Amino acid sequence: MSLPSPPTQDPARAGAHYEALLRQAIDAHMAGRLDQACAIYEAVLEADPIHPLALHYYGIWLHQDGQHDEALDKLELASALEPDNADWHNDRGNVLFALQQPALAEQAYADALALRPDDHTIWNNLGAVLLQQDKRPDAISAFERALQIDPDFLPSLLHLGGIHEAAGDKMQASHYQCRAYVLPPLEGKSWEMLGISFYFLGRLPEAAEAYRAWLREEPDNPIAAHMLAACSQADVPPRASDRYIESHFDRYAETFEANLLQSLGYRGPRLIAEGLALIAPPAHQFAAIDIGCGTGLCGGQVAPYSHHLVGVDLAGKMLEKAAATGHYARLEKAEIGHYLATHPQSCDLVTAADTMIYFGDLAPVMQAVALALRSGGHFVFTVEALTGADVAPQGHALHASGRYRHGRDYVRGLLQAHGFTLLHDSDQILREEVRQPVAGMLFVARRA
Repeated sequence: MSLPSPPTQDPARAGAHYEALLRQAIDAHMAGRLDQACAIYEAVLEADPIHPLALHYYGIWLHQDGQHDEALDKLELASALEPDNADWHNDRGNVLFALQQPALAEQAYADALALRPDDHTIWNNLGAVLLQQDKRPDAISAFERALQIDPDFLPSLLHLGGIHEAAGDKMQASHYQCRAYVLPPLEGKSWEMLGISFYFLGRLPEAAEAYRAWLREEPDNPIAAHMLAACSQADVPPRASDRYIESHFDRYAETFEANLLQSLGYRGPRLIAEGLALIAPPAHQFAAIDIGCGTGLCGGQVAPYSHHLVGVDLAGKMLEKAAATGHYARLEKAEIGHYLATHPQSCDLVTAADTMIYFGDLAPVMQAVALALRSGGHFVFTVEALTGADVAPQGHALHASGRYRHGRDYVRGLLQAHGFTLLHDSDQILREEVRQPVAGMLFVARRA
């Protein structure tokens, strides 16, 4: 390519001449006119073999053209000529990373960061090359440094989510994955997943808005309606609707147990076993009803105490899982209050592990349990406990998780009002959520 000759008498004007030509070349390069860009780079370098700008961008061109060794020569020479150019060190690192030379890429990124330590993109690049070398703790530190600079930098969020997921830390992985998911644009994303993600991050007004948008699209959706009430604290229902219970749990029947036991450290069955042990040694002595039995997680705990065990739940797909356990003599798809009320004096034991958490006002349930139990029968159950942050003058509150929490005095009062003698109540941890223990209580009561 023939280029206009630079002014020969004035070095400054000659330099400006080459700079202008190279800007044309870089514009052509970025626009995909690669032959035009190459011709200018080569012509400038023929006139000035150590022109830093020409060397750098010609090196990029050579890499894209597959001439990797020559590309690296040019890039390294350009960086040596302008050692204070952080972008060029970063570009050299990117080429070395692509060529599977991670140790050299790491040094190039380190050179760039020494010049510009507050550049989140370079920290992210360093994290990626550290991860490529299995330097996981250092990689995590680099990605976290990138997020300290720009908390919404998507590549670092996704990297950290992937690292923690691969390590089996689902809660930490979810933290970063949720932060990534809620970044704009939101169009085309699941309103439910946005609501869950905002809740997980503690951003409840935004969670409520996501559920509100979902409800606008599906006005009859019971999950959207319930979770909007939970996150907005507006129009809170006295209990979760039957449609919510059935829809919610049928969807999660396949993964319910694994999620509870492996990810959330669920202790419900163990607590029911502790409560039963306070009553008597197991001797298959009771006719028992496990209300809200779900997939039958408590069946193995109750079966040694029962000669006839009935499981009751609204979610048919959960009951299919419970049937496979072999612990239940009968399984009933029914609303628990209705079932108990229509089977008076039918049992000696009622158990409920994390069932009462879907009722705010427990009076109807207590009344139904009292009706179903014979005199001297026992009620063993757990509730989520109100915390200092909960506002609940009536003794119960719907938490943003969608579950109800109850106060100790409220539960004690209802037990007494419905003819129960309290044998035991204790503070317990029911599970983990958002890396925090969920406070609960275990109650054991006897029907008069």
